[in-house]
Amino acid sequence: MRRLAIGLVVLAGLSLCVGCSSADNPSGCGPGQPTVSGKPGTDPVITIPEGKPGDGLVVCQLGAGTGQVVESSDYVLVNVEGKVWQGNRSVVDSYTNRAPQGLPLSTAMPAWQHLAGSHVGSRVMMVVPPKDGFGSAGNPAASVTATDTLVFVFDVLRAIAPTAAADGTPQPYHPTADQPSVKDGPHGPDVTVPTTSKPPDKLTTTILRRGSGPPILNGQTVVTQYNGVNWRTGKQFDSSWQHGVPQAFVLGAGQVLPGWEQGLGGLPVGSQVLLTVPPALGYGQAGKPPAVEGNDTLVFVIDVVAAVSGD
Repeated sequence: MRRLAIGLVVLAGLSLCVGCSSADNPSGCGPGQPTVSGKPGTDPVITIPEGKPGDGLVVCQLGAGTGQVVESSDYVLVNVEGKVWQGNRSVVDSYTNRAPQGLPLSTAMPAWQHLAGSHVGSRVMMVVPPKDGFGSAGNPAASVTATDTLVFVFDVLRAIAPTAAADGTPQPYHPTADQPSVKDGPHGPDVTVPTTSKPPDKLTTTILRRGSGPPILNGQTVVTQYNGVNWRTGKQFDSSWQHGVPQAFVLGAGQVLPGWEQGLGGLPVGSQVLLTVPPALGYGQAGKPPAVEGNDTLVFVIDVVAAVSGD
């Protein structure tokens, strides 16, 4: 991926400015643009100037990172603060919540896709007109109208390839006739459940690969790859591998099944784990129609790819 050029260029309505700060423009983004105080990694303070925004997209690098280059196909973890220019209204702030956000760049809003080419560790500001943001529909859930220009500041924390997987040391696993078996497949691990045995009534955890990274903790944003199989039917009902992107969630925040919360906490990054999740720790009596009924036991193979803290 080609790096952004130093200096200010305008190409098809897009302004790219890297390293061009001055005493008059501490944000480094040029006259008439918002200013940002605070070092990369700390909560940014965005000051929006008086007057109307321009019509073009502005992408401005406030601090250059030294990590890997973000590719357009990557899944990225960022801290982000966003405001509506008109009225100086907040629309997102992961810094305050200490909950970094994960997203695949390929499906992000058009403006955000310009994070590709930056380095991990960079701080980037964007001024986003409607056509490069939510478009003519706006975003009613966030109180963003079709005419609102948005201002975002990002700290790029991690960039993860869509095919990233657990890289830990394989652990011995010799399943009995009553246990699920696992083998490598074209779309992540293939899981085969016994057809003649009842599933266990308690959560079972088996480490298939033990990672060498730090243990994942409550409050961290954790990135995983997974395949999920219904014990009753033997069929796969969910898969990040099939979706083509990893899954990110905040551990301990109730964003995933209780079986995941209990089975993943404390595992070192780089691990792969086999979880057998009873109904009470899965989707409960409601199930997940039509693939999962209320009394179904679920089997997951989960790769813990990365974990970042919001501090």
